[in-house]
Amino acid sequence: MGAQMGNGKPSVVYLHRYPPEIEAFQWPALRELAEALAPAYELVYACMGPANGKRDPELRGRMRVIELPLTVDQTSGRDKWRKTRLWYRHLDGLLRQIRALEPALIICKETLPLIPGRVAKLGIPTIIATSDWWWSILLGQTRWGRRVADWMERREVLSWNQSHVRATVSTHAEGRLLAAKGMDEARIAVINAPQNPGVFRPLAPAPTKTELGLDEQHKHFAIFGIIRGGKGYDQLLDWWQTATAKHPDWRLVIIGGAGGETWCRRQIAKRGLQAAVHMTGWLPTKQDVNRWLNAMDAVLVHRRNSSDNQGIIPSALYNGLSTGRPVVASGLPGIAEIVRDGADGFLFAPDDGASFLAALERVVADPAAAARIGQAGLARAAECFDPRQAARKHRELIDAMAR
Repeated sequence: MGAQMGNGKPSVVYLHRYPPEIEAFQWPALRELAEALAPAYELVYACMGPANGKRDPELRGRMRVIELPLTVDQTSGRDKWRKTRLWYRHLDGLLRQIRALEPALIICKETLPLIPGRVAKLGIPTIIATSDWWWSILLGQTRWGRRVADWMERREVLSWNQSHVRATVSTHAEGRLLAAKGMDEARIAVINAPQNPGVFRPLAPAPTKTELGLDEQHKHFAIFGIIRGGKGYDQLLDWWQTATAKHPDWRLVIIGGAGGETWCRRQIAKRGLQAAVHMTGWLPTKQDVNRWLNAMDAVLVHRRNSSDNQGIIPSALYNGLSTGRPVVASGLPGIAEIVRDGADGFLFAPDDGASFLAALERVVADPAAAARIGQAGLARAAECFDPRQAARKHRELIDAMAR
């Protein structure tokens, strides 16, 4: 099971460029995973450092951290891309450190291009988490770019088809996508995506729109997260032109950014939507985001109907559901495994502006029903995105592979 550490336990390495303080929000089962592993393994977390220098002693007390002499500011798109380049430059040295540990297993949560394949080449039992398809994110804005991205992703996935490698996905739809790219289905495990318990939640009393500087007479629908074109923000803004022409009292609220705000503001101005769209910019904390979501008439989860989005469970989905507000989401196969239209959320046909508008009109037409569906969505999130269940299933997979 690999070399023993000072505490007599074999190690499990968790590789991700973001420090554990950020990852614990992005993958909220990290604490539970450390707890589940503790009886038999030492968790070793390999990463960059936090830009603000703040480290969580309680979280880090659950693991040993290998931290590169780099820091990353998640709120700055420019800093993230610059540090990503440096991450690649330091990767060989970091992999040498990991190999020297002779760990029982590596959890590769870093899905940037070529990195999972390089980890697999170490010959150590490896779990690859397929969260983001980065070639599609980087190149998928054009038809030819999508073809190149698909070719690159297939090459990458084929490099994972080794006896010591497994891949985890959040939905069966995501598993089918991975298999279509060349992964052996027997090497794919479906494990739920965890939510942030206690961070995104209903607030009582909820903040008023006036407290947030919004007009109480308007209907507000929020989308939140990192802004980038591949998520379909331009498509959403095209639809919003039609929506506000029919419903002048509707407002789109865009929460977040991390580098995409300037592009988004240009797209808003290009369509003459300055009065119909409110941008908050990047908010300081997740609690601030939660306050805004609690004041909304509905939360939007939007993705284009592209191959990389077929099985995706965006963090906006489980965080949005966890607020208890009505969620209106693209009816892509992965999302539709979670949200049941009219029961615990509202689905619209992907890439269909008329269906999107109709879903919002359903929310507005019957606020009492929308509120009940929002509460059902809260229960659905707790059922589908349980951090302890995600940690337990990872421990079971690790035990099977480490043998």
